[in-house]
Amino acid sequence: MELWAHSLAYPVTALGPGRRVVLWVAGCAQRCRGCITPGLWDRTAGTKTSTSAVAGQILALATPLDGITITGGEPFEQPTALADLVDSLTRARPRWSVLVYSGQTLPGLRRRGRCAAALLARTDVLVAGAFRLDRPPRHPLAGSGNQRVHFLTARGRGLQAAIDALPRNQANLGLDADGDDWVIGVMDPPSRAVLHTALHAQAAPGGESR
Repeated sequence: MELWAHSLAYPVTALGPGRRVVLWVAGCAQRCRGCITPGLWDRTAGTKTSTSAVAGQILALATPLDGITITGGEPFEQPTALADLVDSLTRARPRWSVLVYSGQTLPGLRRRGRCAAALLARTDVLVAGAFRLDRPPRHPLAGSGNQRVHFLTARGRGLQAAIDALPRNQANLGLDADGDDWVIGVMDPPSRAVLHTALHAQAAPGGESR
């Protein structure tokens, strides 16, 4: 099944409980002001691939992992493909948890009917709501205070205490294929700005840090 995917990172501890693989998908029509990933608004920012190819890449990882976090972009613009991907992963890794970010609210997603329901049914934890630059975050996984964290399954509810106890402004650092810095995590704008400033200050002369 076709999927517009942008990138993978692992092991990530800043976007959910335990050690996770994170998939960023491309395409988002919502385009929230202050979005941290505006480069993923257009689908063509990603690569058109297949769910089987992405599943194969993830399942080939030798790193021990506890689950997958899907973000973007807007995952619920590709719900059927992502439901297919999750099925492939959880058949092979039945203990993995599935955490999904969406710019839509949970009631809004439920009103979309069967298409969104397929991915919702496979989601243990949903972080939902449009990013609001004027609403300071109140939860370690939510980028703004209006966003809600929903524990949709028994597995998700079993993770609630661990998720609620995650540190605020946690971040993982990494390098992409071009050698540029990645800052992965949910941080308030002042904290992210401080970290980016520090990364730029430590970059080698002539180098670039993002």
